[in-house]
Amino acid sequence: MRLRTALPAGGGVAVAVQVLYPFLPGSAGYALSDVIVASASGYAAWHYWGRAWQPSDTRPIRVGYAFGAVACTAWSLSNLLMLVAVLALPVLNEAAAVLSLIAAVFVPVAVVLAGHRLYGIAAVRRAIDVAAVAGAVFALAWEFVLADLTTQAVNLPENYAITIVAVLVLGSSVALVTLSESAPDRGLTAQQVLACATLIQAVTVIVGLRNGVAGDPWFAYGAGAGYVLGAWATAVSSRLQISRPGAEVVERLVFGPWVLLPYLPVVAAVGIAGFREARDGRLSPVLVWLLLASFTLVLLRQFLTLITVGRMAVVLEEQKLALAHQAHHDGLTGLPNRVAFHDRAAAMLAGLPTGVCAMMLDLDGFKPVNDTLGHAAGDEVLIVVAQRLVAELRESDLVSRFGGDEFAVLITETGDAADAVARRLLDRLAQPMLVHGTEVSVGGSIGVTALPAGQAGSISSLLRQADTAMYAAKAAGKGVVRWYESDSRVA
Repeated sequence: MRLRTALPAGGGVAVAVQVLYPFLPGSAGYALSDVIVASASGYAAWHYWGRAWQPSDTRPIRVGYAFGAVACTAWSLSNLLMLVAVLALPVLNEAAAVLSLIAAVFVPVAVVLAGHRLYGIAAVRRAIDVAAVAGAVFALAWEFVLADLTTQAVNLPENYAITIVAVLVLGSSVALVTLSESAPDRGLTAQQVLACATLIQAVTVIVGLRNGVAGDPWFAYGAGAGYVLGAWATAVSSRLQISRPGAEVVERLVFGPWVLLPYLPVVAAVGIAGFREARDGRLSPVLVWLLLASFTLVLLRQFLTLITVGRMAVVLEEQKLALAHQAHHDGLTGLPNRVAFHDRAAAMLAGLPTGVCAMMLDLDGFKPVNDTLGHAAGDEVLIVVAQRLVAELRESDLVSRFGGDEFAVLITETGDAADAVARRLLDRLAQPMLVHGTEVSVGGSIGVTALPAGQAGSISSLLRQADTAMYAAKAAGKGVVRWYESDSRVA
């Protein structure tokens, strides 16, 4: 049977046996339920044991499979003992009850181990979710079952009934929190279906106990179908894949489509409390304290959610700023890149009433450094050059690495003042520097062009002119400044 039809088929079987139970004689209904549940849980145990030894999964997931296998094995044996007890040996009921309790304890452990590992606030938030849900679910169980529980009514030891309810409350809480962290649009996973099976089983046992308290048949109100459907869903879960963790897990804890699931038991418990108070004019002290505890945990949960959202906002803003910086700055020197230079230069040309000068600087003697000392040393030279350029210029000036060993400069000075800046830059670059324990010297050739005040021009045309002048400086023997316009200032 294909997995996509397995769950609907299980629902059909559960409905069929629920309809059939009232017509079965004597203990035949118990026997039918035990056979179906033992078969389904045994099937799940077989597959979980096989998957516990798969080397492709991580150790926590394999351990989770092993716990699931133990739980299903105990559940299957429990129902087999119940079957024998119904047919011949009632004394086996106690051993069956112990095995059922073991199964109920191991299932939530399997769900947790096979699920996503969380750390920090996310892990604390998950624990608070489980505690808050457990308080609300226990409040519901108290109102429907435990408050009126008597040994004679349910034909079970009272301590065992309370223990199994407490274990199922914890298991159902883990299941609800697991579902709230799920991504339902990505298909069914083993955790999701096993969590649903745990919820079905918990509700079924509580309904069954309630039937005993009220004196109704054990299968009444869908309890018989619940046992069958819970076992069937467990069998289906053993054939599904474990969902793998991803970076979006923490995001789903806050914005997931099922993130409100843990609140449902709290809302239901509040509704029951309101109904009790309106009808009787009083509330059980146990119910009041359970609700107070749950609400306290919910408030703490929301506080941690605000912290999580705040941290996410800070991280996103930091990432946004980092990406913006990377998009507009050279990764090696930290100077503005070509795109940022053009943007800022265009703004300077549009907003300044004075003239500007553009310079193109190309290093001299840089290639020998790369060839003899390596590219790491060449990178260090570029970093030192960038630092020296920034140190010699004003904050209002603009300097950029255009690529390789070529730099562009835009200053708000013209004429002799600009020429003096260019020569000062060359003098500073010519000073020796210590790179990887070796003293090296590089120089530079600078081409300069001016845009006088009141004249129109673009930064692209200025850079072309400065680039032409820079090649003229290279041709003149390097280590010199050349202006694009031929006048007496050209050295």
